Amino acid sequence: MHPRSDKGIMSAHSVALAVQVCFVRLGLFVALTLGSGATAQTPDPHAGHHPDPTQAPSAPLQGEPQAPPAAVSSDCSSGNSGMSGCMMGVPRKQLYPQLMELPALTPATRARIGADARSRIDHANTAMSKAQEDYQSATRNEDTAGMAAAAARERIALGELESGTAALRALAEAKPPRQIAMTWFREQMNLVSPGDAENVSKPFGLSWFHAFSMVVVATFALTMLVLGVSRHRRSAALVNRLLEARPEASPALVGHGIPGPVLAPPNATEPATPSPAPALARTDTRWAGSMRVASIMRETPHVKTFRLVEPSGGPLPFNFQPGQFLTLSCMVGGHLVRRSYTIASPPTRIAYVEVTVKREDDGEMSRYLHDQATVGTLLDVLGPSGVFVFDGGGADSIVLIAGGVGITPMMCVIRYLTDRAWPGDIYLVFAARNTDELIFREELEYLQRRYPRLHVVAVVAVRSEGSAWMGLEGQITKESIAHAVPAIEKRRIHLCGPPAMMDAMRRVLAELDVPADQIKAEAFGPAVGLAPPPKQMPASEPSAAVASLIRSTDEGDAGAGTASLPGGVAGPATAIISFARSGRSAPLLPDKSVLEIAESIGVPIDYSCRVGTCGICKTKLLAGEVSMEVQDALNDEDKAAGLILACQARSLGNITIDA
Repeated sequence: MHPRSDKGIMSAHSVALAVQVCFVRLGLFVALTLGSGATAQTPDPHAGHHPDPTQAPSAPLQGEPQAPPAAVSSDCSSGNSGMSGCMMGVPRKQLYPQLMELPALTPATRARIGADARSRIDHANTAMSKAQEDYQSATRNEDTAGMAAAAARERIALGELESGTAALRALAEAKPPRQIAMTWFREQMNLVSPGDAENVSKPFGLSWFHAFSMVVVATFALTMLVLGVSRHRRSAALVNRLLEARPEASPALVGHGIPGPVLAPPNATEPATPSPAPALARTDTRWAGSMRVASIMRETPHVKTFRLVEPSGGPLPFNFQPGQFLTLSCMVGGHLVRRSYTIASPPTRIAYVEVTVKREDDGEMSRYLHDQATVGTLLDVLGPSGVFVFDGGGADSIVLIAGGVGITPMMCVIRYLTDRAWPGDIYLVFAARNTDELIFREELEYLQRRYPRLHVVAVVAVRSEGSAWMGLEGQITKESIAHAVPAIEKRRIHLCGPPAMMDAMRRVLAELDVPADQIKAEAFGPAVGLAPPPKQMPASEPSAAVASLIRSTDEGDAGAGTASLPGGVAGPATAIISFARSGRSAPLLPDKSVLEIAESIGVPIDYSCRVGTCGICKTKLLAGEVSMEVQDALNDEDKAAGLILACQARSLGNITIDA
């Protein structure tokens, strides 16, 4: 015989023997039933259920009443098997629950049951020995059918042996069947036995264990309820304090880069020197505090990216939208310098924030960042600010047109949309002076390969020497945009770059029938004033009149005079600007904004971007009229209330400002 076959048969034999154990205690029920006056005496149950051709069934005990035929065949005719089927001529039932139906056994009945049990044991031993001999003989002859038949007879004999043994054990315990059944039931239901019931106190009908468990659960629930109510009250109190707080910054935060009135001495000519920024502060929806430079990456020969992190190493202390900017401030050359830079990293990356800065020869902040800032430098940060945002909502596609460093808000949008697998089409038209100044070139090429719905078209004015540039050269034209962006008149457009480039793009988009309300723009760099520059005077003219005019205007004289122009050239002052709350006045030159004049005489007006998009420099115009090149930060309510943007407001007439 094959070893695997022999092993399989022996395993099946073992499983069958284990299953047979399930019927062992049912033999006790049969034995007790034979002696019960309330049940019928039936033939040998194992011989009837497992017929053995070599052994006749044992005769019924004499003197016991016979059960009616209907009681025997009520369930057997249905052919059921298992616990709900028939076994040994009576409906199958669990042993111990059925014992509760039996009366106490008489001595004569116990003797009959014992004799029958011993007869079963003797017969089972003989049958088991014969079956084992037949099994060994069949094994030697490799007779698998004979082995199976011998194993079946051995299982029958084992069941009969277990049945007789269980009957003798039940008789030896000398307990009434009903008591045996009640003991089993109490053990199954985890109930106290009758002997211990008198010694156990049951508060509310429960054991001490159950009572203690309920007390512990109730105490825990009450504690959690008290903590929840206390937390709710503390939260409500905090919200009430925040709502009752004044929107202006507290005096302790003045000069820290936080929006709010900066109080200057009456005759101050220089702004107050700021102190280091607090670690964490919030005002309205903006955050103010210090951030640490974690790394510096060079993008092009004149552009660097600065990664800023929370000094303690935690997540960003503020949330922002793609396209918003931060305002950085620090002390440079003994005075405070403040500039705004668009966030280039997306909001999906919460461990850091990045700003990409181009070095300008006349830019104090950009020169400081490029030349002096190092890893570990702390910068005062205010933000986020700005409404030049796009998070993928309200449009099924987006067109991003950028020039130079104006790519930074577009890069934030692209990174955010690709990080979130936005399903719409993203069109980027990017213009640069030469191939060396294509910021984020390698990353854009990588993203374009990974995201088929990102379409990038780059245009350079001049190809750098030695570069293998295969893209467009020259200026962005109507034809190049129409070819790069199909059906552009139906798409939302974001435009960012130098003012001259944006003006040219607006004209091109108008020729392509793009509605003006579909274009959202943000300028990088100072806006061009609407007022014409003043006429210059010879450099030899004395400038003593300038000081005389400033002294007279400080005393409330609103007459005309002369003013100092850039480069030491004097020119006529065509208007006077008066600051009502500060009680100061100064000549208002046509090429100077209200913010620039205020800074020159020490009148505090808070600001951030200086290009008319953040809205921090909103100031109320009390008298006169002004013109503004950019007023994106003003809504209809602001205009109706007489608010202007100090960084953009210029005038040829006298004006009065609430500052």
